[in-house]
Amino acid sequence: MSVSIRATATPEASPADPLERLPVVVLSLLVGLGTVLYWVPLHGVTPRSADGYGLIKVLPLPTLLGAVVLVAAFVFTLSLRRAAPLLLGVQIVITVVSLHALAQVMEPVARFPTVWQHAGFIEYITRTGEIGTNLDARFSWPAFFALVGFLTKAVGVSDLNTVLKWSPVVMQLLYLLPLSMIVRVMKANWRAKWFAVWLFPVANWVGQDYLAPQAFGYLLYLFFLAILLTYFRPTVLRTRRAGRRGTGSEPGRLYSFFFGPKLPGEDPVMVVGRWERSFLVLMLVAILITGTAAHQLTPYLFIASAGALVIVGRCELRGLPILGGVIYIGWISFMAYGYWAPSPKNTLFAGGGNPLQTLLQSTSGRIAIGDPALGEIAMLRIVLVLVVMLLTLVGLIRRRARGIDDRVAFILLIVPVSTFGLQSYGGEIALRTYLFMLPGAVFLAAYAFYPDPKPVPVVKAIPRIQRVRRWIPTVVATGAAVLLAGGFLTVRYGNEAFEQVRPGELRAFDSMITDSRGKPITVVWVTGEIVTNAEAASNTPQGPWSYRHFELFKYTNSKFAQEPFAAQLLKKPPVQPTAAQLAARKPTLEGIEQDMQLDSNSYLYSSRINDEYQTLNFGLPQDWGTRLRAQLDASPKFKRVFADRDAAVYKLATPPDVPAEAPVVPKGLVIGISPWTPAGLIYLPVLLGVLTARELRRIRLDDTELRRLRPYSVIAFPLLLGLLAIVVERFITLGGIPQ
Repeated sequence: MSVSIRATATPEASPADPLERLPVVVLSLLVGLGTVLYWVPLHGVTPRSADGYGLIKVLPLPTLLGAVVLVAAFVFTLSLRRAAPLLLGVQIVITVVSLHALAQVMEPVARFPTVWQHAGFIEYITRTGEIGTNLDARFSWPAFFALVGFLTKAVGVSDLNTVLKWSPVVMQLLYLLPLSMIVRVMKANWRAKWFAVWLFPVANWVGQDYLAPQAFGYLLYLFFLAILLTYFRPTVLRTRRAGRRGTGSEPGRLYSFFFGPKLPGEDPVMVVGRWERSFLVLMLVAILITGTAAHQLTPYLFIASAGALVIVGRCELRGLPILGGVIYIGWISFMAYGYWAPSPKNTLFAGGGNPLQTLLQSTSGRIAIGDPALGEIAMLRIVLVLVVMLLTLVGLIRRRARGIDDRVAFILLIVPVSTFGLQSYGGEIALRTYLFMLPGAVFLAAYAFYPDPKPVPVVKAIPRIQRVRRWIPTVVATGAAVLLAGGFLTVRYGNEAFEQVRPGELRAFDSMITDSRGKPITVVWVTGEIVTNAEAASNTPQGPWSYRHFELFKYTNSKFAQEPFAAQLLKKPPVQPTAAQLAARKPTLEGIEQDMQLDSNSYLYSSRINDEYQTLNFGLPQDWGTRLRAQLDASPKFKRVFADRDAAVYKLATPPDVPAEAPVVPKGLVIGISPWTPAGLIYLPVLLGVLTARELRRIRLDDTELRRLRPYSVIAFPLLLGLLAIVVERFITLGGIPQ
């Protein structure tokens, strides 16, 4: 697979340029050398010994050297007189595979514990044909899980490990498809376009490309932008005219920079027929509906990006943001009722309205109090974000100095920042914001090195000083590219000690299902998390919990003795526990036994992944898990159900004489009925139909004929007011009703 980007094959360098003597075949051999250096030394290397620095500590030096060679080869290819599309496309694919398939090659099963929880959702929907809105909040957005379940069942796939394992690489390659459409829109030379496409997978170290609604929603988001920008920008682009001083005396350079006339930073819109445009409008509506049904956050970015593009004159579908908002509000109010009904304030608006606190929680708040290496990795993530943002600023300035108005790239960059006013998203909103900023950031960052919109003309005789200057972008771009690629390998796999899932941890959950014989299971697990009176420890262990028979499991944490540390944290200012104090904590078998006595079918789950997580994040001794399992093996009160080098499962030798808990009865879709709900279920589809028809009519009218849209507006306006009133009525009437 390669990315096709149209480029003007205009000669740009003199034959005297030393780099011109490098033929494409030599660069191809260099790419082959880098690939061999990167992959061959990895034979036999495993990440089992990874520490707080993650995978970077176990990678062989030749692998790192191979990464440098691959990066340098790509930048050198950009320095050729003419574009070599095939070579550039192959290099980008090799870059994606080399960076994003590294852990998959080294580990036996799919990484990220969360992906196995998603496997549990898929398995439950596939097995039962239903959703369980009372089992997990993510069942209120089930479209992605249902789609994957349908496809795997249709093709006869029963073991999801291969799908889960390689989905990050597949998703990264799929992202290149809409990105290649967006890159065609930008008014830039071929070097900037190819460098932007290369930067995208290199700067995307966030790790949200595994089999998840976020990855699927992000792919839809990129296609949404690609369709909007390719086919629905105005035919005549709005440009920056001169300010009031622009027609008088010669303005200063600073005034011209900010207020002088500017050319649009995008090429003219691609013209297609009316029927094709109508089909594309329906496709945009389908993307909005699918994205809304699949993920909680992504629909907001659909709406905000479309609205911002309308405001700056780069989208002619002016009613599309309203249409998307109606879909979003309708889904939240009716289809996600099971999510917000217990407490709208603590679900829909959790962390909202306090962007500064959300930002701190997502950045410095994620720096661990345990292993210093983990804190350094977290700081490096912040540094990499700042580096990318600095490059975007430089690119924006260099383009504006050339009289180019890159408002589309700028809008794509800044709109995601508004998500900080929404939920904190479990402390991950900063990562999601950075992820959605990338489509705009990579273009502006590429412009920092290659700002000219057209190829530089050939000059037969170039003075020596100018020839030196021509090398500067290549040298600087190579340095920046190596820095970003090295940063990727460090931060993307920086948590690999507790993000790699081991086969024994999957077998541990299988053993509980087998031993319980279909009865509800209470999993007791040990956490070293320090909590205060205002906080609660995590609900689930680090691991592939509930990856099968999701409805059978519930979880209880058994905490270390931690009252002295919680008291210190409550002081003003808080006093952080010392490393010695953290290491001195230990769980008690008596406390674990008490937690297991609450249920007649309790199991203690202990695993390597949870041991590493507690050690690195909360300062527990490195061998605490091993010592705990030795104590459990020696105690007559506990019976071992399963054990290998990765995990162990125990239950009480004498089960408690307490009534067995009734199994959780999963609830399907619950809409919730208020007095006006039936009217809302009628208003919503009618309003969506009117708004869609309005946009279909709009694309067939000239700017002078827009008055013909008034009948659609007259019908839509009262329907919209009625729907909003019903949504408010539902929140007031149904909010707080227990499930």
